[in-house]
Amino acid sequence: MSYTALVKKELSYKNLSKSCCEKALLSAMIRLEGKFTKERNGYFSLRINTEDNSEARWIIFSINRIYSLHSDIRRKKNRFNDKTIFTVKTEASYASENAFSDLGFMDADAKGNGIFTDITEYLLSDCDRYSYYRGAFLACGLIREPKKGYFLEIASKNATETDRLYNMLLKESLLNVKRSKRRNTEYIYFCNSEDISTFLNMIGAHNALMDYENARIEKSIMNDTNRMINCDEYNTDKSVETKIRQINAIRYIQGTKGLDFLEEKLKETALLRLNEELTEYNEIAERLKVKVSKSTVQKRLAKLEGIAKDLGYKG
Repeated sequence: MSYTALVKKELSYKNLSKSCCEKALLSAMIRLEGKFTKERNGYFSLRINTEDNSEARWIIFSINRIYSLHSDIRRKKNRFNDKTIFTVKTEASYASENAFSDLGFMDADAKGNGIFTDITEYLLSDCDRYSYYRGAFLACGLIREPKKGYFLEIASKNATETDRLYNMLLKESLLNVKRSKRRNTEYIYFCNSEDISTFLNMIGAHNALMDYENARIEKSIMNDTNRMINCDEYNTDKSVETKIRQINAIRYIQGTKGLDFLEEKLKETALLRLNEELTEYNEIAERLKVKVSKSTVQKRLAKLEGIAKDLGYKG
């Protein structure tokens, strides 16, 4: 089962405490994914396709409970990916016309997409809006497993209703919501983990939300660890480079003037630097006859490099 199917299954089993929330959810599914056909008797029937059997049964139950409409369900194989598609189709009658009208339906275009009144006037409370978003995702949503990356989209061929949903999400301060169009389909999508987490919380997908939060924490820890490793590697490389440069400068002095040319404290420091077993400044400091600080050793070695340059060292 895909990750999208798991999230939709979780949402399908969520109980809605208010009838207005159930109506908002049903409205989203009908507006974004419903297809209307004018039958011979002059009334419209509604058809919704889904790959989730539990979602299809929820639609039938909800339409019947709210509006007492008869619906049936059929299934067939998708010839492109061999998945089962469940099709819910309502009756076409005077009762269905009243039900669709109650949901804001006015007419259908040539492709069967519904033409509706503005939904925002019906979604006055947070729970109604969040139920509407849940219905939108159930109808035509897709989400990538968080371990494979952050991506959530809602796709619909009803451009008007997709545009309304997009503007609603912008008002929720989900500023990273984006939109695109491919062929005849409109897409609303998120690529930002914070916005996806916020959206999942809104629609009540709390198990998926925990997955996303855990993935974000793991990714953050991994990024911090990589930064520390890279920083340590950089510092190690820098330390080795500095040691080689100092040794080459001391050897140049040794080859041109000899180390006896140096004052005693510089000569002692130079000889210790030539010892390959001593890599850190504090190790050299501990070997000196007169104990000094690490910074003093660093200054002496810098002075030795200066002397080598005065003698003609080009390193």
